[in-house]
Amino acid sequence: MVEQRMDDGAFEREIVQRLGLMPNLFRPPPSAPEATRQLWQLAKCAYLDAPLPPLFKERLAVHLSRLAGSAYCLTRHFGFLIGLGWPAGDSTSRPETLDQARQLLSLPLTDAPHVAAALDRLEAVGTSRPIPEPRSETETDLFAAAAALFQPTAAAARARLAIRQAFGDTKFELLAGFLAYLRMAHFWAEAHPELPIDSDLHTLTQSDPELAAQLSCRQLDHHASPAPADSRVAGSGTSSHRLHRLLEIDSVGVLFFDHEEGTLIDANDAFLDMTGYSREEVRSRQLTWQSLTPPEWVESSTSQIENLKRTGRIGPYEKEYFRKDGERAWMMFAGRDIGDGTLVELAMNIDDRKRTEAALRDSEARFRQFGEASSDVLWIRDAGNMQWEYLSPAFETIYGVQLAAVLQGDHLTPWIELMLPEYRARAVDGLERARQGERDSFDFRIIRQTDGAVRWLRIRSFPMVDAAGRVQRIGGITQDITALVEAADHQRLLLAELQHRVRNLLAVIRSIIRRTGDSSESVEDFAGHLEGRIAALSRIQAVVTRDPLAGFDLTELIADELRAGAAREDRQYSLSGPALRIKPKAAESIGLAMHELATNALKFGALTMPRGFINIAWRLEERDAIRWLVIDWIETGLSGRVLGASRHGFGTVLLEQMLPYDVGARVVRRFEPSGLRCEIWLPADDIVKH
Repeated sequence: MVEQRMDDGAFEREIVQRLGLMPNLFRPPPSAPEATRQLWQLAKCAYLDAPLPPLFKERLAVHLSRLAGSAYCLTRHFGFLIGLGWPAGDSTSRPETLDQARQLLSLPLTDAPHVAAALDRLEAVGTSRPIPEPRSETETDLFAAAAALFQPTAAAARARLAIRQAFGDTKFELLAGFLAYLRMAHFWAEAHPELPIDSDLHTLTQSDPELAAQLSCRQLDHHASPAPADSRVAGSGTSSHRLHRLLEIDSVGVLFFDHEEGTLIDANDAFLDMTGYSREEVRSRQLTWQSLTPPEWVESSTSQIENLKRTGRIGPYEKEYFRKDGERAWMMFAGRDIGDGTLVELAMNIDDRKRTEAALRDSEARFRQFGEASSDVLWIRDAGNMQWEYLSPAFETIYGVQLAAVLQGDHLTPWIELMLPEYRARAVDGLERARQGERDSFDFRIIRQTDGAVRWLRIRSFPMVDAAGRVQRIGGITQDITALVEAADHQRLLLAELQHRVRNLLAVIRSIIRRTGDSSESVEDFAGHLEGRIAALSRIQAVVTRDPLAGFDLTELIADELRAGAAREDRQYSLSGPALRIKPKAAESIGLAMHELATNALKFGALTMPRGFINIAWRLEERDAIRWLVIDWIETGLSGRVLGASRHGFGTVLLEQMLPYDVGARVVRRFEPSGLRCEIWLPADDIVKH
């Protein structure tokens, strides 16, 4: 079997993609290239992809490299920390300033009293903490405990237990893996003493002897006596040779200024390539630092020149420079007076880093603008410690709690306690699912703190992974769905009401068909009566279905049936009574009753006579401790005609049997000389909408 592995070009590209540059540590020796590839695999899993904060990893690497005395590893990790490359391989991590990183170099190294005090504080921690912030006391304590493990001392066993106690088993295992990688890297560097300091760091330390001393990476003996202050480089053949070699550097700009005049007197090809100026323009002394510097940067540059006069050194500092074409380029400068009034300055083009930082700031601004405008809660948690990294302002509106109240200490417990108890375990389970790479969604209830209202919320959680597919963060959206839940409940109520109403309607239709058939003398008679009764029922249903819960206006209910028979108000009938709305079920029965009375009047009663008239009035009346709705149907204009029930038809059955059964009505019919009088007594509390 032929083993498949990437070629050297692909291997180097992968490293540059992860670290932003190619450290000499990972350049494969010709004799055993596979060994370096194995070291890189360990670096990826235990260093780059370990879910620990990138700045924490770099700061700890710097501290422990000082302890181990590895000049190469110390210098390389210091470079990553200040943005020469990417801290712990994270291109989005904001590097530390040079001053912040220098402070780290002054931390005390391991000594027994210091370690003992740090372990005392870690052992006193009650619950598992997140990885501490840079430059905090807890970070210093953790560094001391890690140092006791890294170069085992008598306190190593105690340090191991203290770290587990303070930060939990998971973080301890991740930290142990990281320390294992650092040991391997240090051993590799020590086993290859010929390994040169990376060029970017060589340039940095060459320009800053004090920093070089702190990093222990001077090319000369650290204890050699410094050169006299008034020595002149130009007077030394060796120094001239060194300056000549310095100009040959092709990765960093090298500039020589007369710092009294500010005139550029020499520069290497790398600087000319960066800026577009020609060798002739430099030799003719047309260029000064003032002309190369945009106006807004002149003040800070002048401050650096003043510092040069006091200390003999300048920078490192960052500013923009004018290119020959008028465009600007970001550069980092550092330099020193070489003793004859000449300033030698090193310039690194940091345009790409600045563009990346600007794009990141713009991206963060857009994200925050989006989050602040959203009515839903947008949030991001660290997958390792579950601390919130981002929480949008809508949280305060939806939960009724100030952000500050849930962004202190343990970010998980205060949020969980806002939920009703029965949902809390499910919430924790949902976050754990997202941490394992799954998406999750569930609904829960809270009591909003500002007004005590019970609100329904829906949370959607999803994993956010790094380039290696490891879950680094958990993102989510929380939405107030109270209105949606209430609408769904209302829809279920309407559906249940509709189902109930359909069943009742079918029962009414079956009864109408059966009763109409019993009382009809022919098919034509059956069809005519049935059509009229179904039409009356449909008119009621049309109104009811528009708003089932609103009820039916009694005036319209009666008038619709009279108008359906072509009766004209004021000339043939009148309506009077209080404004009332009838419940849907009762409206069906009352509407059918009004239809039967109107049909009877049209065929046999008042509406058959030119002077016939129907007066319909209703009132609310208290009798026998019951509140009744009384409807009076009074027909007039039939004097001289013999009246009476000619047969026991559907109308009679409806009034005397169905109406009492369906709505508890009492019906009294009298055939008086002037026409029919019908009183319908209905229990008001059962049929009238309140």
